[in-house]
Amino acid sequence: MVGESEAGGRPAVSRRRRWAFRLIALGVPLVPLLIGEAICRCNGYGGYPPVLRVLGTHQGRTYVGSNQPGLSTFFFQNLTTPGSMEEQVFTVPKEPDTVRIFMLGGSAARGYPHLRMLAASSFLETMLGDLWPERQVEVLNLGTTAIASFPVMYILDEVLRLDPDLVILYSGNNEFYGAHGVASVHSFGSSTTAMRVFRFARRFALVQWLTDVATRPEGKPGSGEDTRPLMERVIADQQLGPDDRRRTAAADNLENHLTRMAHACRNARVPVVVCTLPANERDLAPIGEDVSAPLPEQERARFENLLEQGRATLNADAEMALAAFDSARSLDEHSAALHFWRGRSLTALDRHAEASEEYTQAKDLDTMPWRAPNSLNEAVRRAAKDGALLCDLEAAFRQASPGGAIGWELMDDHVHPSLRGQALIAETLLRTMSKLAEPLHVDPAEAAKLSTWQTYVRRLGNSRFDRYGTAHRMVSLLRAPFYRRNNTAALERFEAICAKYEAQMSPAELDAVRRWQNPHAHRGGHFPISAMVGEAAMAEGEYAEAERLLVIAQRAVPPYSIWRLRFSWKVLCCRGRLISYRTNADLDLAREMIDLGETYMAVTGVAPAAVHRYVGLAANLLGRHEAAIAHLSVAARQVTAPEGFEVIRALADSLVSTDQLDRARRLLQSPVRHPDLRRQCRRFLAEIDAAAEARP
Repeated sequence: MVGESEAGGRPAVSRRRRWAFRLIALGVPLVPLLIGEAICRCNGYGGYPPVLRVLGTHQGRTYVGSNQPGLSTFFFQNLTTPGSMEEQVFTVPKEPDTVRIFMLGGSAARGYPHLRMLAASSFLETMLGDLWPERQVEVLNLGTTAIASFPVMYILDEVLRLDPDLVILYSGNNEFYGAHGVASVHSFGSSTTAMRVFRFARRFALVQWLTDVATRPEGKPGSGEDTRPLMERVIADQQLGPDDRRRTAAADNLENHLTRMAHACRNARVPVVVCTLPANERDLAPIGEDVSAPLPEQERARFENLLEQGRATLNADAEMALAAFDSARSLDEHSAALHFWRGRSLTALDRHAEASEEYTQAKDLDTMPWRAPNSLNEAVRRAAKDGALLCDLEAAFRQASPGGAIGWELMDDHVHPSLRGQALIAETLLRTMSKLAEPLHVDPAEAAKLSTWQTYVRRLGNSRFDRYGTAHRMVSLLRAPFYRRNNTAALERFEAICAKYEAQMSPAELDAVRRWQNPHAHRGGHFPISAMVGEAAMAEGEYAEAERLLVIAQRAVPPYSIWRLRFSWKVLCCRGRLISYRTNADLDLAREMIDLGETYMAVTGVAPAAVHRYVGLAANLLGRHEAAIAHLSVAARQVTAPEGFEVIRALADSLVSTDQLDRARRLLQSPVRHPDLRRQCRRFLAEIDAAAEARP
């Protein structure tokens, strides 16, 4: 009844109210968190941007492109230098006659240290284009530097929504030290479950803000730009012993992640190929320091002496070296260095099967497993049995290597294939695709008729300067202290290659190369070295050589980029100097520039003066003067130096061509900052006036 009370005179509280009070009591502590979450979200934190985002639409097509902020979410330490992929842009839905293939994985899949047009994906695209001339083939390379297989799963989720015809997974080299690797600074836990929980928690804005504050470099002693290679910056633990539980965890994770990705592809009815992981076995010593066996001091000294004795005598007497290594093995058979050098002596004696066993042991015992141990390749093979095709790159590389052990012929460092290795990946993928049904089936007999890999290299574009650039990247990598410690010969090899190329360069070429090496000038290794040298050749009047190098530079940069427009225009300038008329190829290139530039502006929603400049110059060349005036008028506002005279000249030419002579005169008479530019304008004005007076 109303008015009844509990014992002691207190009013009775209903069960509903008691639960309400409890919920309020539990919720009160969450209020500050919710307020903090809301504030952080208002400041741009929270959630994850996609790796592949819609850029915009143009002429009825929707453009999708790679998105660095999405990749950065997998790197939660040292965020100033996360891993990256080559910029990719494509349209959705794809055209009916298009075959779209995605390649996913780490830097080996990306094609590092080679330029984008010399990655395995580019070889594959070109080879398939030759086999299927009636189709448009796209091989979109989403390989990302320094990521383990866990991030690849999330990238694949986005890929499967974009109508792929085939997915290629070449992942596993970074299971220890890449993003979400078990021994990386970008790690959280050693299991898939722990990684998923951590990634879910980091979706919250408050967590992201706290992480940002904790890892922000500003104000820290010695802070500033970290110029160490990314490979060095991701290491959390430099020593993983042979019994370290993380070795098993890495293999389990790779198998689990590849299996999940194979299932996802199968559910989406998309064929999937998984690749084993070739590594430099024969020509790179183990990177880590050996875990010493518990030997008495005297026996440890004897072991070290025998190892050194074997190394010293290997080139002169392989039998004597092998005897020293055998004696050392009786003292400590768990030394990665010993197995490697014993393998080298067996290779010298043409005992290749035994040598291969030793190299495998050396890889498996390496305490810094940058090269995939055998357990990871076995994990790949097991995962391939569950709904995927296996592309056994490791076996293909061994078959193509002297004595069956992979070395410098196919590798540029520990896991990144050489130019020949990139082509071999594509050739091996073609053989794997012979097992697919139509329309993806590759006829082995037709594939065997394809040109040599050297021919494809020439078609795709390569110069001695690009080869120098590759060697220089290797020098930068091999100078890392942990890498150089056991592999000084590898460093000396690439230093000698660089020195050889430099000795063949002219002073102007060498100056351009030195400017390319400066990380603050054109972003060093990202700006094509062929472009830097090509532009220097233009300045020297060497237009034929400049054109050759700038054509290569065109292919080395993303199509929808200011760089592509810049290099394309310089190619046209070189051709204009070499011949007195414009060829159909020139006109096609100018039309392509206009299409690329207009698409760039429409899709991105931004219109840089540089894009207006090159689109306007191309329009002027084609005689599209109204369009040229519209674009060049924007670009001309930024011209203050002699280098911009071509913009002023082309704009004035288009104005004269459209009977706007007075406007052209005002343009050429307007005050400019640089006296040389002013003199150029006056000379051209004199030419215009003279031409006007000569008219009837």
